Amino acid sequence: MAVDVRTMTIVHPAAEDATARVQPAPRLATLAGATVGLIDNSKRNSDAFLADLRDLLRERYGVAGFDYYKKASPSIPTPPEVMRRLVEGCQAVVHAVAD
Repeated sequence: MAVDVRTMTIVHPAAEDATARVQPAPRLATLAGATVGLIDNSKRNSDAFLADLRDLLRERYGVAGFDYYKKASPSIPTPPEVMRRLVEGCQAVVHAVAD
């Protein structure tokens, strides 16, 4: 009598790397006089969204200036040197994703 033995391997679908938990940055008391970094991910309408956001932040919240960076492609990360520049020179950063 033949016995049919089958095995099954169960694979956990989650990533195996454990990411470190970080606390969000504290809220700003005000945007008045602040410089805001804007990252355009280059998807359709992200530039239009950021243009409208720039106007709103300037008019309604008194943002003094902007540092704008447009990615070459939505699928590539923002270069580390650009992130450093934005973190060091801006009080807030907005990363626009649009379609």
